[in-house]
Amino acid sequence: MKYFLKLFKQIGAFFSALSPQRKVAALGISGAIFVSILSLFIWAGKQGYAPLMTNLNPEDSAQVIKLLREKNIPFQVASGGRSIQVAPEFIDQLRMDLAISGMPESSVVGYELFDKNTLGQTAFMQKMNQKRALEGEIMRSIKSMNGVRRARVHLAIPQKSAFVEDQRKPTASVVLDLEPGITLSERQVVGIGNLVSKAVEGLDVEDVVIVDSMGKTISKNRSDSLGAMTSTQIEFKSLFEREIEKRIEEMLSRVVGDGKVVAKVNADLDYSSSKEKKTLYDADGSAVVSTQTNTQSMEGSKPQPAGLPGAQSNLPTAQLTPPAAIKITDTKTNNTVTNYNVPTTVVETSKNPGALKRLSVAVVLDGKTVKTTNKDGVVESKVEAWSEEKIKEFEAVVASAAGIDRKRGDTLEIKNMEFTANDFSEAEAYLESKEKKAYIKSLTVYGIVGTIVMLFFFLVVRPFIKWITDNTTDGVESFLPQTLEELEKLSRGTGLPGLEDAVPVIQDGADPDKIESSMIREKIRGFVDSDPQKAALILKDWVVGVNDGKDSQAGAAKDQKAKAEAG
Repeated sequence: MKYFLKLFKQIGAFFSALSPQRKVAALGISGAIFVSILSLFIWAGKQGYAPLMTNLNPEDSAQVIKLLREKNIPFQVASGGRSIQVAPEFIDQLRMDLAISGMPESSVVGYELFDKNTLGQTAFMQKMNQKRALEGEIMRSIKSMNGVRRARVHLAIPQKSAFVEDQRKPTASVVLDLEPGITLSERQVVGIGNLVSKAVEGLDVEDVVIVDSMGKTISKNRSDSLGAMTSTQIEFKSLFEREIEKRIEEMLSRVVGDGKVVAKVNADLDYSSSKEKKTLYDADGSAVVSTQTNTQSMEGSKPQPAGLPGAQSNLPTAQLTPPAAIKITDTKTNNTVTNYNVPTTVVETSKNPGALKRLSVAVVLDGKTVKTTNKDGVVESKVEAWSEEKIKEFEAVVASAAGIDRKRGDTLEIKNMEFTANDFSEAEAYLESKEKKAYIKSLTVYGIVGTIVMLFFFLVVRPFIKWITDNTTDGVESFLPQTLEELEKLSRGTGLPGLEDAVPVIQDGADPDKIESSMIREKIRGFVDSDPQKAALILKDWVVGVNDGKDSQAGAAKDQKAKAEAG
């Protein structure tokens, strides 16, 4: 502490001896140096942040921030609160702590609501907790699927009624937040609908509505039979066409090369359904099974009708007419029945929807790559068209693979065209230039910072230190006694603060001449030690000057002697 106190006293004495202009300059430059060094250290030691959690909802973000504040860990909030960033060294441990705490899914609760038995709950509260737990479990199941970031499930379960006609069906709504670039297929959407419908008692899949985060309905209304049928037909047609296209491309790519064949198929399908029943009889193959003959014979007689016609013959006064002649009848019938066994064939034909009516296939082939060697021995590649024989061979192979039936009206076209390769040179050049610009920018920034630091040191810090050092040396030398009288006066006085060791003490009875010569000798020795080269030059100049003086004096004496002899 004594050393530091002495140093502070010397600095204070030195600063007090400066002129007002030098004081202002010293304070300004010292402040600039301090601020620059402090800014440099702050910039170099600036804390970097890395994402801890992204795409959080406000509830989960609040829970994570609360945990970070409890642990006194610095963090940054970005993307409107959806992303939280912390120092990289804390990320792994914090993610483990968040997983143990059940975050960021702490807002989703399932059947753990019933882990604690709470007394005094009403039937309404128990029913709502059961509904909430069921929604949470369904959300967890949906979120476990690939591509689903978050899910929200809302169940509308009506109260049961004692009357069947008053009973209403439950309904459900599902909101899906998908990962960027993910699109759910039709099968996945149907699977989610079946999952929700099977998890709720009495819920039909037609009553489950699934929408995405943009509010677009991605589930189909199964209650609309016409719409569902049309969608199924379109999907079946697309699958049928893609299967034939894949079959053709895989086969021809082995011959013409990968990526050099494109096949497109258009299938005309008949979705009408019908049922036909037909009975066929074989008359030539008939056989007699049985024959039955029935013969009848009848004989009889009866009088002919006589008398007056009308009602007069029935009057009492009517005169009787003698009977007419007798009419005799003789009837004979002969009936023969023959039973035949005729072979009968009953044919029932059921026509299912989706029958192929007509098939159109179009295939485009790239040219054939041929390598040749020129006169200089350089291998060159050029594209040539396929010959007509090869095209016909391709047509025969494709017709067999696709099931082309000319009688049915199917068509097949194979054309040889030159494909245009995608040129990514501009994109690659752009990316390369962008990376180069980023590298040059980073290099320029760090180069400018380094140059500023070097210039600041060489142009500000170094001259200021040199200026302070020179000023301090001059100031200290100005404080020291220059003559014997000043030394005696200083010895009789109190002395200068902080310079007691630098000022020699004159002992009583000492010879002043020896002391003065000793002081001069010490001063010269200190000068020689501080700058030997300069001292050597001064000594050389001094010796040369002394020799020149002696030579000039000798020459003058010779001149005087010569003048005297001449006189």
